[in-house]
Amino acid sequence: MLTSSPFKLPDEKYWIFRLLINIEERHFSLEEAAEAARSSIDFDSALRYLSHECPICNEQVSFNKIITMTHCSCAFCEKCFKAHFTTVIKEKSISHVVCPLCNNPDLKKDGNKEDVMEYFNLLDTQIRHYLDPEVHELFQSKLRDKTLMDMPNFRWCANCSFGLLHEASRLRMDCPSCGKSTCFQCRTPWEKQHEGISCEQFKTWKLQNHPEYQANRLARYLSMHGIECPSCGFQFDLSKGGCLHFICSQCQHEFCGGCKRPFKMDSACGFSRECHAKGLHAHHPRNCFYYLRDWDIKRLQQLLNHNRIPYRGSVREGSQMHAEGLCRVLEYKETIHGLTEEQCGQIAPAEYDGLCIKSLLK
Repeated sequence: MLTSSPFKLPDEKYWIFRLLINIEERHFSLEEAAEAARSSIDFDSALRYLSHECPICNEQVSFNKIITMTHCSCAFCEKCFKAHFTTVIKEKSISHVVCPLCNNPDLKKDGNKEDVMEYFNLLDTQIRHYLDPEVHELFQSKLRDKTLMDMPNFRWCANCSFGLLHEASRLRMDCPSCGKSTCFQCRTPWEKQHEGISCEQFKTWKLQNHPEYQANRLARYLSMHGIECPSCGFQFDLSKGGCLHFICSQCQHEFCGGCKRPFKMDSACGFSRECHAKGLHAHHPRNCFYYLRDWDIKRLQQLLNHNRIPYRGSVREGSQMHAEGLCRVLEYKETIHGLTEEQCGQIAPAEYDGLCIKSLLK
C-alpha cells in the first residue's frame, strides 16, 4: 500500500488517489488514477472520470482514453479507434473511412466537396496522432488519389499504376510512365482497332472479332452472364447466383446488378417501403437472391407459384406433363476429336420439362 504520493499530488488530491487505487479489481493504472485525482474535485467525480464504457468493446476506460469523432457525437476508446481505422484504411477505399458507430458522414453521395475535405482534414489530425506512421501515410496516399479521381480529366493508366490528366480531345491517352496507351472514355488498354470508332463500336468489334475472345467463346459467355457498370461501362463476369450489390472496380460506382439503379443504404434507396429495413431494394442483404442458389427445386417452384410467376417446366392443373426422358440441353464434351456439342443425356424428371436438375439450376 502506498504511504506517500509518487505523483506530487496535494494532500486533498492524494486522498482521492489513495481511495481510487484501493478499489478491488481496479481496471486502471496508477498514472490514470493520479490524473483522475488531479482533474476531479472529489472521489465520485474521479471515479466517473475513470469509468467510461466504450460502446464498441464495452471495456471501462478513463476519460483521456476516449476519442470523440469530429463530425458526429460518437465516442469510443483509443484501442477501438486504432483497430477500426487501421483496418478500413488498409482494406477498403477512402469512402469507407467513417465513424464505425453511425457510419457518418456519407462520403459517397453527391454533395459539397468542401465539407468532405474538411472532414478528411480534421480526421487526418486524429489519424496522425493515434495510428502508426505507415497507416497514416497510406491514408494520405488514398486521399490524394481520391482528390485526383474527382477531377473530370484524370484517368489511371490501364497498363500500369500511373495516373495522369488528359486534356486532349482524342480518346487515346498515352502514359509517360510505361509508354502504353489507354482509352480515356472506356478505360481499357488501347488497340489499333479502336482508332476512328466509338467505344461502343470498338466493344462490339472486340466481342465479334478478337481472336482471344473467339478462342475462349467469351463473347457468348458475356452475353449470357455479363454485367456492365452503368457509370463507366466496364464489363464484369456475373457469377450465377451472385449478390446483386456491385461495386465497380474501375470507378467505385455502387449499383444493383438487377435494375442498374445506384446502391443506397436503408431509406435513402427509396425503391420500396421496406428498403429502410432490408437494404438494397428490400432483398439485400437479409433476403439477397444469392441464397436462393441453395434452395431445392421444389422450394423454388413453390416460391414462383406463390407469386404467380410462370416458369418453364411448371405443371398446371389440366396440362399435359412431359414424360420422363433424357435432358436435351447441349453441352461441350471432350472427345478424341476435340470439343463436340452433344446433349446432356442425364435423367430429366417429368416435372422439370425435359431438363435434368443440373441444367435447371443453370
